[in-house]
Amino acid sequence: MKKIFRLIFIYIYIGCSSFSLSIFAEQTSKANIKEKLNSDRVINSLDMLQVHVFGEPEFSGPNNSGLDFRVSSSGEISLYLLGAVKVAGKTPSEAERHIRALLMKGYIRDPHVLVQVKTYRVTNVTIMGQVGKPGLVALPAEQKIDIITGIAQAGGFGQLAKTSKIELTRDGITNVYDLSKLKKETDPKKKVWLESGDLIWVRESAF
Repeated sequence: MKKIFRLIFIYIYIGCSSFSLSIFAEQTSKANIKEKLNSDRVINSLDMLQVHVFGEPEFSGPNNSGLDFRVSSSGEISLYLLGAVKVAGKTPSEAERHIRALLMKGYIRDPHVLVQVKTYRVTNVTIMGQVGKPGLVALPAEQKIDIITGIAQAGGFGQLAKTSKIELTRDGITNVYDLSKLKKETDPKKKVWLESGDLIWVRESAF
């Protein structure tokens, strides 16, 4: 009988432990997703970065407080030993991994790298046509916004807006979007994220 009770206790313990682990895993996953969403904006030229390579004064300064670097117009920063390093187009975490990989090639055995963006350059999109406040809309510093959010920040659609014909011009190429389809899209990879220099034109309805 004691063996039966012992087995029952073990099963209950394992079940509770598994349940706790699943809750922890779910919370960790949500935290990771939230962190990614808040830091997914890539580094651009003219951004100001702070770079730490812990324990290496030449990289992080005498007080290990980090060194500041302005990203050049070509998208590079100049680091000790490494010279020009391309960081534009990468997120801070991607830049960390890139610099770490370069340092491990004969320089530092196990470098601990931290890259932070002190200031993002001011970037804008232009939203014109049937919106409440046509003109420039500033993109947030650390978080991407989609075309719907951008229009909302421009005062939303006007009464005569043709929401089935939203034009977005980027690098000389114009695509047309329908608001009803944009609202149904839940896949982040398929959403229309805004980039600096985009021109959005909300056409006027004929009726």
